[in-house]
Amino acid sequence: MCNTLARPLVGLGLVVGRLTSWLVLLVMAAVLITVLMNFFGVNVIARWDERVLLFGRGITINSVTELQWHIFGVLTLFGATYALHLDNHVRVDVVYSNLSLRSRAVVNVVGHCVMLIPFCLIISWLSKSFVEMSYISGEQSNYGGLTDRYLIKAMLPFGMVFLALGALGQVIRNIGVILDPSIDSDPPRN
Repeated sequence: MCNTLARPLVGLGLVVGRLTSWLVLLVMAAVLITVLMNFFGVNVIARWDERVLLFGRGITINSVTELQWHIFGVLTLFGATYALHLDNHVRVDVVYSNLSLRSRAVVNVVGHCVMLIPFCLIISWLSKSFVEMSYISGEQSNYGGLTDRYLIKAMLPFGMVFLALGALGQVIRNIGVILDPSIDSDPPRN
């Protein structure tokens, strides 16, 4: 029963990982464009009359440079959910690897419930005002880069909620292992 409840939440990490992995290509494209713009001494790629979300009235070398950092930040933030899904996150493996399956499940449940989930929810809650302030003030780059910074900042609370949901799925699955150690606790590696 625990696996049935955990499957959609744990699977969320797989979906998030697959989607955000495509962001690597966008980061690479942004870096390449920035390098080429620097090499050819081009400052402005395009200008237009109507305001476009995130880019304002044009694409400049500063907006492409900022875009690569923001995409990388989103990739890293949502990649944490995928790392949790694959069980590739940081822990003290010297101790953990020598524990029984049931003991590892207890460590995972306690760690996720005491540290990870509360941390994610607190950061998500506190960053809400950070995003609101950015939206209300119309925050944008001081150097002719990206506009609508609230879109980028909104990724922090969303990323933390996704990580908390993935951790909740792990908790439910590990409770199943504690109750019945014959259950396979290895995360799906898709």
